[in-house]
Amino acid sequence: MAPNTAIVKSVEQLGYRVTVGDVASDAGLEFNETQQGLLTLASDAGGHLQVADSGDIVYLFPENFRTILRNKYWQLQWREWWGKVGKSLFFLLRISFGIVLILSIILMAVTVIFILISINSSDRRDGEGDNSYRGSGGGGLYFMPRFWLGPDLFWWLDPGYDSYYQRRYQASVRHKEPPKISFLEAIFSFLFGDGNPNWNLEEGRWQEIGKVIRNHGGAVVAQQLAPYVYELDPRSELYEYEEYMLPVLARFNGYPEVSPQGGIIYYFPDLQVSAFQHKQLSVNQYLQELPWRFSEAR
Repeated sequence: MAPNTAIVKSVEQLGYRVTVGDVASDAGLEFNETQQGLLTLASDAGGHLQVADSGDIVYLFPENFRTILRNKYWQLQWREWWGKVGKSLFFLLRISFGIVLILSIILMAVTVIFILISINSSDRRDGEGDNSYRGSGGGGLYFMPRFWLGPDLFWWLDPGYDSYYQRRYQASVRHKEPPKISFLEAIFSFLFGDGNPNWNLEEGRWQEIGKVIRNHGGAVVAQQLAPYVYELDPRSELYEYEEYMLPVLARFNGYPEVSPQGGIIYYFPDLQVSAFQHKQLSVNQYLQELPWRFSEAR
């Protein structure tokens, strides 16, 4: 989501260190809109959360945050464009591989049939002189080879081939055996691999974070979510200023508040409400990447 231009201008005019009230009054925006806009801007531009002497939450931005935003959104646009183009290229590659494989099998089958017919015709001509008294009956027999091309020939041309990767990832997360693959799938897997088993890691990350927030009644401290974000060094600035909480706040519509002890508590009102009786959700102790094995083909 692109940042609000009014909020960006207010942050610059107010000296890059602002509160929600400062920006709301300067830009003339509604308070909740300003709060979410500041969270989004801080998450995208490398801002920090601080506790002021008055006990209010202060947003601190680097002076070059416009450059950071411009570079980040250019990279996001490039990734989005390459994601579409790369998917199409991979689809064409998969189609070409299937077509070449099928044509090779057909060519081999035609060659074998032609050889069998030639051998059968030669044997029949050789035996016509010796067995002419038997009449015209008793033509030679030949057998055509049978080739298995899978349950559906056009299945190879289906863009949803990556559903196997989804089944494999889900089985790995649930500690089950990976799904069995057909002969043609095994060939493709052996030559090109099964892909990244952690392709869905980011989605799994947000699912785990959402469960933790739910289990704690919609109010958490940063340390409770730290095991589910990227590797953090407790000595790093990212850990000290709890910057990793900014994307969480922006995604789940949360907001920070200062506790009586001077710490920061993060509230998520939308995750405190449920249409059914809420039970404790099963959550992993930390986010773990799956080992990358090139191919499951055996």
